[in-house]
Amino acid sequence: MDKRALEADWKYCHAVLPRVSRTFALNIGQLEGDIHRTVLLGYLLFRIADTFEDTVYQEEGAKITALRDFSDIFKGDKDLGQRLALYEPLKFLWTENSDAKDLVENGHRALRCYFDIPESHRQIIDPLIVKTAEGMAGFQERKLESSHGVFQLEDRSDLEDYCYYVAGVVGVMLTEIFCQRERIASVRQQLERFQVHFGIALQLINILKDYSRDIARGWCYIPMAITEKYGIDINNIEGLSGWQKRGIVRDMVVHIVPFLDSTLEYIKWLPLDERSIRLFCIIPFILGYRTLVEITSMEADKVSREEVTRLMEKSSAYAESNNLLEKDYLEAREGPLDVNSIP
Repeated sequence: MDKRALEADWKYCHAVLPRVSRTFALNIGQLEGDIHRTVLLGYLLFRIADTFEDTVYQEEGAKITALRDFSDIFKGDKDLGQRLALYEPLKFLWTENSDAKDLVENGHRALRCYFDIPESHRQIIDPLIVKTAEGMAGFQERKLESSHGVFQLEDRSDLEDYCYYVAGVVGVMLTEIFCQRERIASVRQQLERFQVHFGIALQLINILKDYSRDIARGWCYIPMAITEKYGIDINNIEGLSGWQKRGIVRDMVVHIVPFLDSTLEYIKWLPLDERSIRLFCIIPFILGYRTLVEITSMEADKVSREEVTRLMEKSSAYAESNNLLEKDYLEAREGPLDVNSIP
């Protein structure tokens, strides 16, 4: 591949990241060397699958086909040319002016960079993208077969399965990549106990934050067991009472906190001298539980930019001290994240 063209592709990948996720741009930017490049590309490729799943410009049948075709790119020992040929038809499936769609249109550039990272890293990522894309396609099939205008998950187990495919698998990828470093490989067994929970925790927070918008596009990830408990009609989400809204928050927080506990344990097992990797994990963890604190206040659903700046400064100190990180988390867990504290 032409060196200048490859450099331009890498420049695109770095530039598009903050456009498709400001949060992950903050923590991926903390990584270094091959791990940084690999996680950047891994995230962008998973993000392409997310875009196929989330777009409102295609029906479920078309989404299923796109996700399965995308999955095929990462099956077997395909060379770059084969992958580019399979990706080309996926670039023009719908018309939209967004950063996510721009990434899909330029996904071939991410694939070219993908062959500029170690082959051992591609061998880690390939089967996990297959698992994610096919898992997403499975949920799209269920919606297609459903007779309801809004497709709703059934219970907590169903919710965890969904979160596993869209986020938990990413935790597996990260652990495998991090364990390429000898000091982290020595605690692989401990990290593997919590790796899936990390991604699930962050996804659950996003689900709680965005449930009204998700319902508007035909998906309710708040399980039926919760909405039935509070007599909620998901087809009339704008008419929820304060009691019903607080009920959703309380029940979801009860479900989310144990996954946040596991995330803290994951971070504590990372060696203190692996500063960049610890920062990568600490930043979304803090932003996640602080976002949950805002949600439980029933007044906001995100952390302010000023607060993000302050938390970034705190993250630097927490990278050097598990005790400081744990103290901050437990203050939130035993304070506003205590369900008895929710107004």
